[in-house]
Amino acid sequence: MPEKSPGWEGTILAFVMIATVLIGIAYSIALVYEIPVPWAILLIIAAIAALWLRRRGRK
Repeated sequence: MPEKSPGWEGTILAFVMIATVLIGIAYSIALVYEIPVPWAILLIIAAIAALWLRRRGRK
């Protein structure tokens, strides 16, 4: 029987994709401009973005 509420698979996939892009951008910035970018902040931003996309998709 299908679930009534949507699963978390899409949100987790969005988090992983957003985190991958952000880490790639941060790595490029760190190489070019020699500016350290904290990866923990990138993961928090990716989590917030994924949860925002999940919330926006429900409306």
